[in-house]
Parts: sequence; structure tokens; C-alpha cells
Amino acid sequence: MRVTLRAIGVFGLLLFGTLFSVTFGMPTAVEKSAKDFVAMQIESEIEEKYQDSKVSSLSDKALSIASRLGYEESKIRADLNNKLPEKIASVIASLCGYDCEKKKSLTKSIAAGYMERIANLQVAQEKLGEIIKNKYMTIVESLRTDLRIFLGSNTVMFMILLLVSFQKPKAMAHLFLPGIFLLSATTASSAIYLFGQDCFYTILYNDYMGFGYLVYVSVIFGFLMDVTFNQARVTSEIINAFFNAVGSTLSVAPC
Repeated sequence: MRVTLRAIGVFGLLLFGTLFSVTFGMPTAVEKSAKDFVAMQIESEIEEKYQDSKVSSLSDKALSIASRLGYEESKIRADLNNKLPEKIASVIASLCGYDCEKKKSLTKSIAAGYMERIANLQVAQEKLGEIIKNKYMTIVESLRTDLRIFLGSNTVMFMILLLVSFQKPKAMAHLFLPGIFLLSATTASSAIYLFGQDCFYTILYNDYMGFGYLVYVSVIFGFLMDVTFNQARVTSEIINAFFNAVGSTLSVAPC
């Protein structure tokens, strides 16, 4: 029992400690690992912002919006090359009886309106690029922070479990309860990551982990503190209640 518990502590400490260090030593590793999730998240937020029809990928989304802006800009430039403002001014001048000077002034005014629209379209295209860049940086940084909270809290908890196992060698049975909780969290999160990497990051990004995970960790921490400073009285009661519920005659006493 003692060897098993300490092996769990060492394994968890090495695993989560190493991964936690990687987020600082190799910050781009998080971006590479989560690139598909980040792309889907940006697409979702751009989709919501522009209220556009769904497309297959982020690149398609950006191109879909940008191409419409670019098409409109190209069309306006073609109209200018075809002297459309002058033609419009000629029609208006003939209808309103304008002289040549008024016609020229009207032509300049219409052309200026066209040029202003082009400038606005260019700004819109640049703004789209900035939105995507800003969204990317925001999502990656948020994801990195949540991942560090998740990995860091697990690292600390496995380290405490290992230290308490040496400090309280007679409390091995009591320590198995928080040890099993930690092992369950490790197994579940690893399985989610291995079988659905994007699913793992979705859960993490939506605060089901991250700061929300600290609630779960605080319960485990409470058990460890009970064993360390309260002779495992609360932990003993919970373990004995479980044994009674399953009809077992086993029991543990405060240590």
C-alpha cells in the first residue's frame, strides 16, 4: 500500500510537473497542440460577430468576408476606370440643366464619394485581419493560463500527497482517498486528451477546468490537511461510512 501510494505521488509529480514546465520552456508547444481548437474558436467568434453563413474552416471564413470586401472594391475601381462618375454627372446635368462647371464639380463630388467608399473597404479588410490576430492572441493566452492552472494545481497536489505519505507513514489507508481522487482526475483528463484533443481544450477553455478545477482540487487538499493536522478524523468517518454502505466490516481509525 505504501509503495503504491508513493508511486502514484511520484508519477503524478513527474508527469504534471514536466508538462507544467513545458508551458514556460516551450510556450509555442501549447499553440501547436491546440491549433485546430484555436482555429475553430476564432471561426466561431468571427461567425457570431459577422452573422455570416457557416463555412468549413477559419481560412474559408476569412476569405469569405475579405473576398466580398475585395470584390466590392474591385467593382468600384472598375466603375471609376469606366468614368462612371462622369456619366452619372452628365445624366444629372442634363436633367437639371447644369452648366459645364457644375457638371465637373458634380463629377468630382461623385468620384470623391467612390474613393471614400474604397478607403472604407480597405479599412474593413485591415480590421478583419486585426480582429483575427487579436482573437488568436487572446484565445491562446487564455488557454495557456487555464492549462497552467490545471497542470500546476495537479503538480502541487501530487507533491503534497507524496510529502504527507512520508510525514504520516501510519495514515496510508487514509491517504488512499485523496490519492484515488487525484488518480481519477489524471486518468479522466488524459483519456479526454488522447481520444479528443480538441474536446479537452474545449472543456479547459470553457472554464470546466482552469479556475473551476480548483474547486475539485480544494476538496482533495481538504482531505490531505485533515490527515496532516486533524489525525484524519473527517477522512476516517467518510471511509467508514463508505464501508458500511457497501456492507463491509472493514474500518479505519483516526491516526
